[in-house]
Amino acid sequence: MFQTMIFLHVVSALLLGAYVVFPFIVGRASALSGAAQESFAGLLSTFNRVGQFSLIVSFLTGGAMISQIDPRPSVLWMILAVVLLLIVGAVTGMIGGRIKKLIANAKAGKSTAADAAKIKTFSWIAAVAVILAVLFMTNPQLLS
Repeated sequence: MFQTMIFLHVVSALLLGAYVVFPFIVGRASALSGAAQESFAGLLSTFNRVGQFSLIVSFLTGGAMISQIDPRPSVLWMILAVVLLLIVGAVTGMIGGRIKKLIANAKAGKSTAADAAKIKTFSWIAAVAVILAVLFMTNPQLLS
């Protein structure tokens, strides 16, 4: 069972890598217009949804694995892991809301530059949080 948890945890961590490339992909959204921008925003929304589901899986599998190992990592490590995953979850929720606004503004023919800029800012925050989470989770001795 533990091996299954590790497999699911690693696969979900790989899928979280979508947030590492997200800031680079989002930059293209502001360069497009009309139907192309709507289609591209739909793709971004799909990437975001996959990332959110993988975040849930990694949170659950990580918690299950922590409950099964002995000795447990430090309390600081566990708190930092949860906080980083909560930051990613919160920011990706904000990204999803902004993507919906971007699509609505694109359909209405309004400017989408502000929405694209917010999405890019939020995606940089998510990318840094994912990188930090991977760094700290793969090196628990850093917080011992």
